[in-house]
Amino acid sequence: MASIDLSVAARDFELNRDRFVEQWKAAVRFPSVGTDPVHAGDCRDCAGWFAARLREAGFETELLSTGAPPVVYGVRPGRPGSPVILIYGHYDVQPADPLEAWQTPPFDPVFREGRLYGRGAQDNKGQLAYVCAALETLHRLTGRDLCTVKVLLEGQEESGSEGLTRALPGWAERVKADVLLVADTFMAESGAPAIVMGLRGLVQLTVTVEGPLRDLHSGCHGGLAPNPATALCRMLASLHREDGRPAVNDFEAGCRPPSARERELLVREPFDPLRYERQTGVPPVGGEAGLTPQERNGFRPTIEVNGIHSGYGGAGSKTVIPARAMAKLSARLVAGQDPVRALAALEAHLRAQAPAGLRVVVSEATVGGPALRLDADSPLVASAAAVLLEVCGREPVFHWEGASIPVLSLLARVAGGAPPLLVGFGREEDQVHAPNESFALDRFRLGYLFITKLLSGW
Repeated sequence: MASIDLSVAARDFELNRDRFVEQWKAAVRFPSVGTDPVHAGDCRDCAGWFAARLREAGFETELLSTGAPPVVYGVRPGRPGSPVILIYGHYDVQPADPLEAWQTPPFDPVFREGRLYGRGAQDNKGQLAYVCAALETLHRLTGRDLCTVKVLLEGQEESGSEGLTRALPGWAERVKADVLLVADTFMAESGAPAIVMGLRGLVQLTVTVEGPLRDLHSGCHGGLAPNPATALCRMLASLHREDGRPAVNDFEAGCRPPSARERELLVREPFDPLRYERQTGVPPVGGEAGLTPQERNGFRPTIEVNGIHSGYGGAGSKTVIPARAMAKLSARLVAGQDPVRALAALEAHLRAQAPAGLRVVVSEATVGGPALRLDADSPLVASAAAVLLEVCGREPVFHWEGASIPVLSLLARVAGGAPPLLVGFGREEDQVHAPNESFALDRFRLGYLFITKLLSGW
């Protein structure tokens, strides 16, 4: 079919705007905190609400059990031979704590100064609300003259996607698709639309150095008993070279550097180190020397210490040699790295550093998933970029994110290798995961226009 004219989509939005906003508010009212068993019923109710919205848009829907909050699955068959688009999102939200920091109740959405305030107003219910609104419009305007669309919404994304991860291998036929579309990301700092071209993979572990049977008096035993805290510090320091590059043998195996085309796209959005320092309180000097911030964050693997604990940490002093020391580690991976191999290399490195007289125990070793990376020259990217230019009036920028959404790697693989297209309209000012989360109506409208235009052209 011919793509819907943008003016037609914009006019339809204005005619239905108030109704779309009320639906958006209705979604936010569900306290669907997926990580809290107290809200299991709220999650089920929210899943049922989204299933009903999809039925209004012509979808056949099911609530699929995963041993966790249910997964909403919907399918709307399209033209024979048309591409199959799988839309992934999540209806669960972060806990609202601290409640006293909210200006208005988190699950009683309030619209003021062009923004809707409430937990989930942006992440991800606001972006799902404009997706649902666009799907309804496409159903009214196109009937069945559209590509086949599938929708998969989970209720555990904010806490690890355990249920979906466990169930996905058995759902290959349900989720098989040509494109995996995700509306759960951000625009550029400049306000330009952004296409997320890659996400890093993730592995995690806990390392514990065990020594004496109990904490020992540092006067009586200093110089005799090996110190687990000192040993752990040396082990952690051994993870990196002087220039900041990982020093773990075999950890970087398979890493693919950015291509010339990727380097060209990477610098379209300048990186402002002063803005970064204002936002975080520290300058962007971490990672490997000699590389740009964009390359360090999107194209290089990292090993980070997430937390350390040993001995006494209270007021004053307690002169002991601690019985044990513990650290939490995570590693972000890039395209080409095998997460299992990288995790094994990290564990082997730590064990090899074990000092005499102490024991090294590795636990909670977890593979979160491999990295995702889109082909910069793919027709999919070109199609999305053209729609974004038409909708936003600005050339999109291209982001290779340092973060991870581990379930997306698995979902893309189970879906038959469907390339992921991540385009969202969030901004830092939305304060997702924090009190007073919000989402602006003008960006809700951009998301609606993007989805309507993109899907009608496939």
